Parts: sequence; C-alpha cells; structure tokens
Amino acid sequence: MRLSPTTFEELRRLIHGLCGLVLGPDKAYLIHHRLEPLMRQQGIPSFEDLCVRLRQLDSSQLRDALVEAITTRETSFFRDRHVFDGFRRHALPQILNGGAGERGNAPPLRLWSAGVSTGQEAFSLAILLYEHAASISAARTTWSVVASDISASALELAQRAEYRLAELRRGLTPEEVSRHFEPHGAHWRVRQPIRQLVEFRRANLMQPFQGLGMFDAIFCRNVLIYFDEAARRAICRQFETMLPAGGWLVLGTAENLYGISDAFVSVPCGEALLYRKRPSASVRN
Repeated sequence: MRLSPTTFEELRRLIHGLCGLVLGPDKAYLIHHRLEPLMRQQGIPSFEDLCVRLRQLDSSQLRDALVEAITTRETSFFRDRHVFDGFRRHALPQILNGGAGERGNAPPLRLWSAGVSTGQEAFSLAILLYEHAASISAARTTWSVVASDISASALELAQRAEYRLAELRRGLTPEEVSRHFEPHGAHWRVRQPIRQLVEFRRANLMQPFQGLGMFDAIFCRNVLIYFDEAARRAICRQFETMLPAGGWLVLGTAENLYGISDAFVSVPCGEALLYRKRPSASVRN
C-alpha cells in the first residue's frame, strides 16, 4: 500500500495523540509493517481511509486495535538484573525501615510496574518480594505489585501467567524456574503464591492515572524513551504525586530525568542508578 508523506504525517499525529508514541520521520516502514495486517483484517483499502476511520466518533475499537498493533512488547524476566539487585539490596530495606523495620499496621507495601507488556517485569518484582519476605520472615500478604499497560491483549496474556520455556530462560536460572513455575500444558505457569501478589490494570500514561493510588516504588522502565519531552514531564509529575517523600522511581538503563524533573535525586545502588523523591519535593506545573 502507498503511504504518502501527508498521510504519514497525519498518522504520526494520530498515533501520538492516542498513546504518546513518537514516530520519527524515518519510521514509515514501521507504519507499513505494523498497520497493514490490521488494515487487511479490517477491510480498509488505503492509509487515507484508515485516517478517515480513525477520525470518526465511533472508531474506539479501531483506535484500540491500532495502539495494540503499533506498540512494542519487548520484555523479559529480570531484564537488566543489576537493577533488580540494586533495588532489593539498597532501596527495599530503606522502604521497610521507613516503617521501623516492620510493616506492622502500616499500609501494604505497593510497587507499580508501568508498561508491563506481557507481565514478565511484574512477576519478576513479585518473585523479588516473595523471596525477600521469606528471608526476613515478613508477612507476604503485606506486599503487592500493580501491573499496568495500555494494551488489553498484552494484559490478557500477562494475566494468564503462562510462558514458554524459552521465555523463562531469558533472565531466569533453572533453580528460579523450578521454584516459581509449574508445567501447564505446553507452557510453564507462575505458581499461585507469586500470581496472587500481582494485580493487573489497564492504564494509558497519556491520560490521568493517579487513581491507581500511592506506591512505595514505581518501575517505569524502557517506556519514557518512546515519548516526547512534554509527555515525559507530564508523566513524571504524576509519578511525583503518587510517591511519598523518599519514594523510589526506577527507569530503564538508557533513561534519565535530566531536564525532565528535579523532584528526584539519583542514587547509586550497586551497579544501578535509581531515583528517589526529594523530601521537600512538591508538584510542579
């Protein structure tokens, strides 16, 4: 199908408005690769007709399908493991020490995995919490992970908690697979004690999401790189309101807050660099 420069520019604007994804001027090939199968499935003969359909008021299902097609789902268990190690060894004890070392009657410890895709990061965090709780004899019922994504189909896969062995081998040791997964047909399923720690919610980071509540730490890794600077600023302002003073923000290894937010201070944690909300931070417009 032919994609004219004018139509390409319109699709770039529409996609940005729907999900915040910034497509550079060299991404016409991505439009072709990701959207042509959707268009054939929907019986849409041209990219011009696609734009017309997307502008219609009753096109919510098509818009959702477009977001599903265009967004990236690259993920794995314990991706960049040194980040998880740094969080467990340095940030997590400080979170717990905020409750005098014991959660007691304090609110449950809550982590948020934003842009979770098919669930590997959320279950990695749940495994981390489960194992840490066991090591300090803490009540596991006081730990939880909220996992969100814009893609309904990705969340559906995540909620199944079933993975191919090849997916498990990307980041997990054989011992971890044996402890936390069980055979389930042609897949391996996350065991119940880990599954019950994770709650899945659909969320679009381009829209208000403070309704998810407060968190001790927010993991938003390899997500902000797909947004423009204005969107990154707006997202981080919302993160700021959802973390207490001293709360933690964990970004991807190629991401940073330089020029985006001064509400956080960078903290070396082993080989990882994490961000902590300043005690005096206040919401900035």
